[in-house]
Amino acid sequence: MIEILETKDYNLLAEMNEEIQLYHHQMQPNIFKPYNREAVRSFFRTTLTNENAVALIAKEYETVLGYVLLFKIKFADNPFQYSRNYILIDQILVLKKYQLKGIGKQLLEATHTFAKSNYIENIELNHWTKNTIARNFFMKSGFEYYNEKMWKVIE
Repeated sequence: MIEILETKDYNLLAEMNEEIQLYHHQMQPNIFKPYNREAVRSFFRTTLTNENAVALIAKEYETVLGYVLLFKIKFADNPFQYSRNYILIDQILVLKKYQLKGIGKQLLEATHTFAKSNYIENIELNHWTKNTIARNFFMKSGFEYYNEKMWKVIE
């Protein structure tokens, strides 16, 4: 049985992050750095002290299968947009050997439950365009595009 639990274990998150960081580095080496365990460990240690940051892990018995890193965001009212609160999924990972078993879906369901319990109506995320696996997963999970980002590389 899979449990979804909150964690502050930055060492665990840093260890799991290696798989996705290596994937991102291979996909976009001009943007993503090679995995640096100590730097990633420091990132998670600092991030998890933020009261608006939450890390959830998927665990089966003693085996951790994946995680999601969330931020509660408060967007201030301005002349162009209304104020709003939302959950930002900053990172989500199911370790490769545990993928296609519904674990990502359970992490998203736990995120949904967390949002509802905090009276937040939206969950937002982004993914890299080349990551079609993520695109398909999020679309299948009910996410839809509302804003798209573009760039032009200057050579």
